Amino acid sequence: MKAAASASEAVSPTAARPRAEHLGPERRRPLILDAAFAVFLDRGYDGASMDAIAQEAGVTKPVVYSCFASKEELFAALLAREEERILDQIASAIPARADADPEQTLADALTAFLRAVADSPDAYRVIFLGSGGANGAIAERVERGRRAQVDAVAALAEAWLAMRGVEDPASPARLLAHALVGAAEAAARALLAEPERWEPETMGPMLARMIVRGERAIADLTANEGDAA
Repeated sequence: MKAAASASEAVSPTAARPRAEHLGPERRRPLILDAAFAVFLDRGYDGASMDAIAQEAGVTKPVVYSCFASKEELFAALLAREEERILDQIASAIPARADADPEQTLADALTAFLRAVADSPDAYRVIFLGSGGANGAIAERVERGRRAQVDAVAALAEAWLAMRGVEDPASPARLLAHALVGAAEAAARALLAEPERWEPETMGPMLARMIVRGERAIADLTANEGDAA
């Protein structure tokens, strides 16, 4: 009888079934952000609600509020996460030294940026184009992300110009940074508008060649097309 009782205890449902793991706010935050991303893209900032985000995440609204105190705080956290991911991908392609070949450096950075856009087009629309964020504070957050890009490029350009003997390189480097970031944004819009036409790995080097070589690069492209014909 004792052996039978032991066997019964061994297969007891309460003894065999572990308790469900409780997810605290920190572990739920990424799940809430993923759900919010989908809701913001579908409904825009003003049309999104904490109720809709909770429903998308499969949790109750108090769970969402336990992770984020407000919709604005949630959206700001989403912007920060996606922005960091994209900028890290770009930064990894930029060399620390300014004496690297400028065309190759620019090609690598542009390709990394465009690859990040191609891999996550919705994230790019939210972070850099401001889609889904009509709130003024959110627009400022998007603009801060753009300024961070300009700052990073300007620092590299200033060092590069100084190495080449340009006096007071800060102002031309800043202007060059704005121009390069603008060109990258234009390329990203082209990639989003015509994804069937472009590949980041060909678009990045092509744009870098046009920026660095200017008119000569366009002439080379024309000549190559003529040869192909």
